Amino acid sequence: MNFGATNYMDAYNFSLSIATFLFAFVTTGITTVIIPAYVKKCDKSVVNSFITIIYSIVYILSFLIIVFRRPISIILTDRDSNFIDIVSEFLIYVFLIQGITSFLAVTTAYYQCINRFNTPKIILFFINLFITIILISGIINDFNQYILLLLLGSVLNLIIDLSIVIKFGFRYRPEFKWKNKELKKLLIIFLPTVFSSGVYQLCSLVDTTLATNLGEGMSTILGYSSQILSMINTVIIGNLSVYIYPKIVKYVENKMNTKCFWDYSILFHCCVLLIVTGYFIIGLEGISFIFGGGKFLEKDVYLLYICSGIYIYGQQFNIIRDLVYRYFYANSETKTTFTNSLIASFSNIVISILLISFLGIIGIVIGTVLSSLISLIMIIIRFYNRFGFDINFKPILFEWFKNNVVMILTIIIVTFIKSKFIISNGIAIIMVYGLLTIVVFTCLLKIFRSKIWSIRIE
Repeated sequence: MNFGATNYMDAYNFSLSIATFLFAFVTTGITTVIIPAYVKKCDKSVVNSFITIIYSIVYILSFLIIVFRRPISIILTDRDSNFIDIVSEFLIYVFLIQGITSFLAVTTAYYQCINRFNTPKIILFFINLFITIILISGIINDFNQYILLLLLGSVLNLIIDLSIVIKFGFRYRPEFKWKNKELKKLLIIFLPTVFSSGVYQLCSLVDTTLATNLGEGMSTILGYSSQILSMINTVIIGNLSVYIYPKIVKYVENKMNTKCFWDYSILFHCCVLLIVTGYFIIGLEGISFIFGGGKFLEKDVYLLYICSGIYIYGQQFNIIRDLVYRYFYANSETKTTFTNSLIASFSNIVISILLISFLGIIGIVIGTVLSSLISLIMIIIRFYNRFGFDINFKPILFEWFKNNVVMILTIIIVTFIKSKFIISNGIAIIMVYGLLTIVVFTCLLKIFRSKIWSIRIE
């Protein structure tokens, strides 16, 4: 990795965490509110007014943060003045990138409601491919050039996305119907999601700040771990959530029982654990291939592998929790999810601070995973208190347990085979043992008679 775990990368990740803190929870709330609005065919002027109000507020806040970026940076980190100078410069570019791409949350919601789930993913794939080709070509050898390339990619992504979604019937124009009752309902639903996502982003910002203060390179390691997790979320978990949310809305509207909903939780949980299994078996080779070399040292690669592995393992809790959250959203219930996120995020911060003193950056990552488990347990209890279980829940728990058993046995079996049949080429290892992981995992699911084979995909 040409930029390595250096001061510049620390500054970039720190700047990104500040920008993400503002934009990520807004985009989450936007899709949560707009998807049901599109599905229920709400008045377009109401939806337009909602979008206008929310983005006006967030862009004004962005401007204020950019203006006061230096004192904010000084408050959040105790690094030297050179680091603060770099952060102050990067924050302008990062906020521009986030501000441009954040509007894609609106078009993504529209795509989902017209069953064009893959269109934004395909656009993003080609944009990322373009950026990757430029980077591989060696043209970019300066970090400022790298950020400008990302800015160009975000502009192209927005232009292409809008040109396509407009052809599918998407229309938006700024409107301010302040007194409309439907608009007030959307805002009432939206505000708890803002606070819910906001406390999560605050937790993420705290984690990055803690890692930044551990010394040079630690913020970068944490940032790369988050990026690896984001790749998995975008490709796998994000698509699963995008697929299921409109269906959950329809289940709720038709007052169907929750059997299909919990069946999907088993299936999605299994898919995530297959990813976890593959990562622990061939992840080190993959990390070495992507990040190894240049200024990224071998010890950095191994630490990145450990941190990413812990993060990815925790996704089995997040995928189920996010499904349950969407059931609450579909019932226009967002206060419960906010309370749940608040407690989980507070737990994350406390656990991370307690563990960081003797585990360092790994303590931050473990704190995040433990808080995810706490969040899942609490939201299932709240689900029971709010909606009840109209099916026997013990078999669901047993299926989740079986998925974990299959994961552990697959790791043991394939790792043993891997130790006996050594392959020197990293790419060959990824291909051979990646395929073997899928085969062994699938066979064990058959042996354990997993319910996923009887789940009907609608």
